[in-house]
Amino acid sequence: MTYDLGTGVGVSLGEAYTSSKRTLDQITQDKYDNGDRAEAWTGDANNVYLAANYTRTYDMTYMGDTLGSFAHKTDNWEMVGQYQFDNGLRPSLAFLQSRANDVNGLGPLDLVKYIDVSSYYYFNKNMSAYVEYKINMLKDGNPSNSNTDNTVALGLVYEF
Repeated sequence: MTYDLGTGVGVSLGEAYTSSKRTLDQITQDKYDNGDRAEAWTGDANNVYLAANYTRTYDMTYMGDTLGSFAHKTDNWEMVGQYQFDNGLRPSLAFLQSRANDVNGLGPLDLVKYIDVSSYYYFNKNMSAYVEYKINMLKDGNPSNSNTDNTVALGLVYEF
């Protein structure tokens, strides 16, 4: 559900909820939680150039092969700032973090935490190219054994 505030600056508010039944494998293999449903709540406030999103999920976020389980409760933060220039260039700066809570014996555990610096170039309404650099903020040896490397991505997108 979204609501346009009518301010003339492209501001809207949104809320979302999702719930799904967990598979039998998820329920039986999960050593940290035994809930039978996975849920997510989200709300955002954004305009054309800025966006923020907070989501809390229950029994939905996989904690990696090392832990082999789904987090009972996960808090997710996403923030992005972008500016669309008239010439088709769109630089972007974002921060993303996903933190599992209530992990038995481990306390709060960061599963994802990075800064994303990227730029898009729109050739026309159908074709764009991008370059993206992900600065990973996870520490080596984290309990989830998540990847801690920085990454670079290049892409060419055609939309029909």
